[in-house]
This record gives sequence, C-alpha cells and structure tokens, in this order.
Amino acid sequence: MSETTARQSATRQSGSRRKDTPAPVPGDAVPSNATGFQRLLTTAQIDADVTGIVADPATADAQLTALLRGALDRWGYGLHHLEHRAALTDTGEIQLFAGKTLVGRTGEDSEHLARSYASLSAPNADGLSDWSVLGEGWRTTIKSQAQLRVLIEDARDFETLWTPERGLFLRIWRRTEGGQEVTATEYAQPVNATQLLGDAAWDAIQGIKDRALQRELMERSARGGLLQAFLSARHKDAERNLGSLPETHFTVQSSVTRLTGEDARDFAAVRAAQKTTADELKAMQERAVRGMVELLRSDLR
Repeated sequence: MSETTARQSATRQSGSRRKDTPAPVPGDAVPSNATGFQRLLTTAQIDADVTGIVADPATADAQLTALLRGALDRWGYGLHHLEHRAALTDTGEIQLFAGKTLVGRTGEDSEHLARSYASLSAPNADGLSDWSVLGEGWRTTIKSQAQLRVLIEDARDFETLWTPERGLFLRIWRRTEGGQEVTATEYAQPVNATQLLGDAAWDAIQGIKDRALQRELMERSARGGLLQAFLSARHKDAERNLGSLPETHFTVQSSVTRLTGEDARDFAAVRAAQKTTADELKAMQERAVRGMVELLRSDLR
C-alpha cells in the first residue's frame, strides 16, 4: 500500500487531519498521549522525547511512525508484512495503524493494545511468527553458509525460514524498502511478559534478606506460582496496579538489523550484523528481567 493511500486511510478512520491548520490541543491531551507512547517505547528499550515530537505536528507523524516501527521490531509480533504508522490527530491523540486497520491509541489500556497487536500475529508452536515478510512462495531453508552467501551476494529478493542459531532463532530477508535494497537480519527469543514477570519474581524472592519470609514465599509459589507468591506479600492493590503497566504486556522478544547500499550484498557485513543483532537481543532481554525485578520491588502504587 502506498504512503498516499495509507494517509488517506488514516484520514478516513481518525476523522479530520488538518495538519496545515491544527486545532488547539487541550492542555492535558498531548501530555497524556505522549506519556502513554513514551511508556510503550520504554518497554522496547527505546529512548525518545515524545512530548517534544508532538509539539511540532508538521513532522510528528514521520517521527512517531519511525519510533513505532522500531518498537515493533523488538516486541516480536512478526508483522513485517504490514505497513505500520502512527498518526497524531488534531486533538493530540496518537493513533496506531497496521495497514488500514486502526490497532489502537496510546492513551488506552495497555492490555487491550497488546491484545490488539497479538490478534494480528500468527505465532507457531515455538512462539515465532508464521507470517512471511515477502509473501508465500519466497521462503527457503538455510542449508549452509555457502548457500546463504549465494543468497546474500546474488539473489534479488529472498526470505529464509526460522533457523536455530546462537541459542536464538534467526531469519534473514531482502526486499526493497523506501526505494532502496535492504537486507534484514532478525533474531527472536519468544518470552512473553508473563514469563518475564515469573523470572523477575524468582530473582526478587531470592533477593529477600528475611529467610523465613523467603521460605514462606517459595512454599506459596508451589501452589500459585512465583509471581502470585511474591504479590501476596505486597499491599492489596499491588496486583491490579502491576497489571495496568505497559511493562506487564509488552516486552523485547526480537531484534532486527537492516543493511543498505553495498553492505546489503556483503556476506561479511551480514555475518557481522548477525552477531551484533544476537548479542543485542540477549543484552536487552537481560535488562528487561532486571527492570522487572526493580518494578516488583517498587511500591506498585
């Protein structure tokens, strides 16, 4: 779908989009939506000044869209076959689109937004996306490094199936994006936010200095799980407040590196990108667990 078509679709679904003469924004509309988008980006470990971006409506859409696509590269839904866009409306609302579909708004409940994106995904038994980036008929198995070299150096467009590598799962594809040839390397390690919370709860319980309480919580975990055991020792609103946070619904499950120009057909450059991408994913997931531990240790109010 062309950019023009996408913008026309966004206009039809979001109401008026008078970017040349924007209507006055209510005092709390922009901060609320900007803060919501900022929190979403944080779950993908992306830093950005969203409030500053939405202060300039003329350039906001392009910048917000780039940030959304960067986050989706890390959330692991595997929706590379769709065109993703973020649109700032005249009322200061940030709307998120996948193709022509309005997926959600950044000011809404994080759980609902996560379910909306999950409904577009197609995970296989390993939790990996079954969606083809290029469409059916393009995918091939990585049989050897020699075969991969031929694909990278000589093929026009191609896409590999998921392949276990470096303790993760790898796929590589090439297609034209924005008028230039792009070779993309993606590593994935599916781990949903619930699993991550369980790992974080284990670390949090192990860090409790009161050994009697620690033993009691471990005994409770045998009945209701680590997270429930840990939350049972907190205040009555802890579980509800935790569930309202974006971090409990979005987390890093994949990482993508795109090469352009001469590097897109350079086998050594692609191999270097594989190592960098795999290392980056492992580091981000380790940081995510540490972040969850700190979150669980906070007052959760």
